[in-house]
Amino acid sequence: MPPLSGQPIELDPKVTPLQDRARATYEQIIQATGELLPEIGIERLSTNMIAERAGLTPPALYRYFPNKYAILSEMGRRLITAENQTIAEWVQSEEFAIGSNLQAEIESFAALLDRLRDVVLAHPGGAWIYRAMSAVPVLQEIRRRASKDFVQVIVDAVADDFPKVDPDRVRGAVLLTAIVNHAVTETMADDFPTASLLRREAAIMMSIYYRDVVLSRVSDDRVKRKS
Repeated sequence: MPPLSGQPIELDPKVTPLQDRARATYEQIIQATGELLPEIGIERLSTNMIAERAGLTPPALYRYFPNKYAILSEMGRRLITAENQTIAEWVQSEEFAIGSNLQAEIESFAALLDRLRDVVLAHPGGAWIYRAMSAVPVLQEIRRRASKDFVQVIVDAVADDFPKVDPDRVRGAVLLTAIVNHAVTETMADDFPTASLLRREAAIMMSIYYRDVVLSRVSDDRVKRKS
């Protein structure tokens, strides 16, 4: 059953396992949840089902997690951490070059979307967890908090390369393209027939958009110097 409105839900694991056996049990729970999600969905998922799939008793599961949402939350945190790391590596690489070669920029954004899709698919129940962080209210805050991290990473990177660009416009651009990234990544992870088309169109859109953000100030400065 979904949590009652206004009722606080514990979303943190009870313990962080240190010993090998405990870590193995912890991972069994994560893996079992990932296997069940595409079979029965989030609403029908229960801790009893997870325990049975993991080969555990319910009390053994409850040593680590207080409820199913805590398990989903841990899976979401792992997924977002891996996603943010992928974005950070892209930003710090030579691929992140805005305002130079448009075709190269489009390919760079397309490659990033491919990597983000691969991150989702590499995690147990990744596509379902990704969807849950958009659809399940108690999990939405995970994405909101995590988004702040990579937004600042990209804002700082653009500010280093284009110090005269309005930082508020850069932040707005990053927030907007983050929404596009999430939507396209979710679609690609679901392997919809339109995934390849969306990937390409999103890459073109983001490339042209960022060029406008960073080059508009350059153009303004040139106009001022001529006038």
